[in-house]
Amino acid sequence: MRRILFLFFPLLLAANVVFGEILPNEQAAKDLSDKIMTKVNAGDLAAAFDLMKPYAAVSATEIDSAALQSKAAMDQFGSRYGSSIGIEFIDSKKSGDSLLRIRYLQKCVKGPLTWVFYFYKNNDGWLLDTFKWDDSMFTTLFDNK
Repeated sequence: MRRILFLFFPLLLAANVVFGEILPNEQAAKDLSDKIMTKVNAGDLAAAFDLMKPYAAVSATEIDSAALQSKAAMDQFGSRYGSSIGIEFIDSKKSGDSLLRIRYLQKCVKGPLTWVFYFYKNNDGWLLDTFKWDDSMFTTLFDNK
């Protein structure tokens, strides 16, 4: 069966973007990710994306666009997965001193969706640089990488 890639949003760091708030440490990045996923599980995507805005390396307009696209995808393919029945923290991994990846499963009645958040540490603290979610990344959780 053909897997449906719902969404991939690179939130690339741009030199002309004025940054908002900075997360002071890795635990704060994890706490933010937990709050986002709690909203996702509750079906409140707008609130989940609103939580990202102050810490994202892109404009609020780009986050709003990502939220609308995510909602449309969830509405369109929601029957494929059913309603959300929980979230599960998978892992957190650093690469060097400046990159942090945090992964979750959104557990749905008929299958999982994987959410991944990538944070970048600049001189002041941690920013949400990139995130993505889809229905097929969970298979990578079994890779030995």
